[in-house]
Amino acid sequence: MENCHIPIKKGLQKEVYYKGLNAKYIFYCIYLGTAAIIIGLVLSVFISMFLAMLITGIAIVIVFLILLFYSRTYGANGFIKKLADASKPDSIKITNDFKNLLLWENR
Repeated sequence: MENCHIPIKKGLQKEVYYKGLNAKYIFYCIYLGTAAIIIGLVLSVFISMFLAMLITGIAIVIVFLILLFYSRTYGANGFIKKLADASKPDSIKITNDFKNLLLWENR
């Protein structure tokens, strides 16, 4: 029993993939899938169970397909970079008239 080590083959500098999703998208899929299941449970109180399960299943499939698209389009870190680029301002407004700045004149 002492020598029951199972070797796990892991390539160095390789990304983790599962069902076509990169590593960071797997966590997004888990979180959003869990949220869809919770929403489905809340919906089952108000509508029939079959309809709530149908809506939940469709929501999970849509979330998976959207994340699969972003995973293939932008890569492992591209989606985060896309969100960062979207949050940058388009332009910078300068309200200083530069009259109070120290100007170096010829001495």
